[in-house]
Amino acid sequence: MFEGLLKGIAIEPAVKETDEHVLFQSFWDIPSPLKCPVVGLGISDEEGRRILKKCGRRTKALAPWEIHRDLMEEVGEATPVARRVDAFLKRKFADAVKETTSLPEKQLLPLLKSAISRGDAAEALYCVAMRKDLSVETLVSVSGEAHMMGHTTAVALFEARAKELKNAEKAKALAEALDEERRERRRMGRELERMTSQVKELESALDKKNTAPARPVQPDDVVKQREDGSQLKEERAMRLERERECNALTREVRSLEREKRKLQIRGMDLANENKTLADEVMNLAIGRPAPPLRPISCKGRGCCTCPEMETCSRRVLMVGGLSRMEPHYRRVAEAKGLGFEYHDGTMSGGRKCLENQVSRCDMVVCPVSCNSHNACRSVKKLCAKHNKEIRFLPTSSISALTGALVDMPA
Repeated sequence: MFEGLLKGIAIEPAVKETDEHVLFQSFWDIPSPLKCPVVGLGISDEEGRRILKKCGRRTKALAPWEIHRDLMEEVGEATPVARRVDAFLKRKFADAVKETTSLPEKQLLPLLKSAISRGDAAEALYCVAMRKDLSVETLVSVSGEAHMMGHTTAVALFEARAKELKNAEKAKALAEALDEERRERRRMGRELERMTSQVKELESALDKKNTAPARPVQPDDVVKQREDGSQLKEERAMRLERERECNALTREVRSLEREKRKLQIRGMDLANENKTLADEVMNLAIGRPAPPLRPISCKGRGCCTCPEMETCSRRVLMVGGLSRMEPHYRRVAEAKGLGFEYHDGTMSGGRKCLENQVSRCDMVVCPVSCNSHNACRSVKKLCAKHNKEIRFLPTSSISALTGALVDMPA
């Protein structure tokens, strides 16, 4: 059954070598279905352009998919382009090849699946594809995993782009609401100025009446005084009504200002989320460099359930970022065998809780794009106080956290 399937996808069973020094083959000799995913994951657009330029090709006007196409057309046999591709990938993944040389065949497929689940399958796929001693069953399984990985990546990319478009629409709606609130505020400000001027005119008229010189009361003035008294009461009542309206407008203006500040904060949150999603879309579209393959010291054990969590020195604290992405941050840290703690950057509860977290962690990461200034200053001082390593991240994305944890020992 496996032989017929391999014949249909142009894969031939590899011949096992007895010499360990020839365990890995040249790139143009690997099965054809594995060449495309290895080139797509292992060679970026800029790297592909440099390879083609060194072979005398013009690449300035070529799109990324055309660069990939030209590379794939040359790697079927030992052409100059294929030799440069082979040399480049061997240099790039030299450390990973050394680590996987002694692995038996039955461990290669679980290694590839684990790398795909972590999102860094470039090294593992290359090391598996370049082996000469693979059986028919393993070649079929590797080809299937590489094929389905392309489908999964495409689905994740489209979902991220759809979410980015929805957030852009929300941001546009919030911007329109903010403009409408500004216009309403200006209108109410003009109305407040008009009513304030009317109140001042009434107060001025009342002061003139109170400061007028007294004259002897004449018999004909009694009726006039009564009329003036009733008119004065009406003016006072009108003034009080104007003052109440002015106070009501003042309260409404303050309420609109508070709502405006909420909309501005919401707009900034959406902008940060859009930038994070744009980074994730770019990473899915072009592929980010994968960290070196390293063994995980705490296999099969999550830090949340580890009985030695409080005494383990390999812990990382993240201050700030998107709170709803905390489970994703935690998976990245625990996949490397590190303990993980999270603080959302809110300093209303004081510095004591943050200081306790900093004191029991080995390293602190702090994204500056989605964080408060007070939290950034506080965590910087606390790290200096407790002699802890701190790394500031430009964004709160998964890739930024992964890059910060690459050099941290597990």
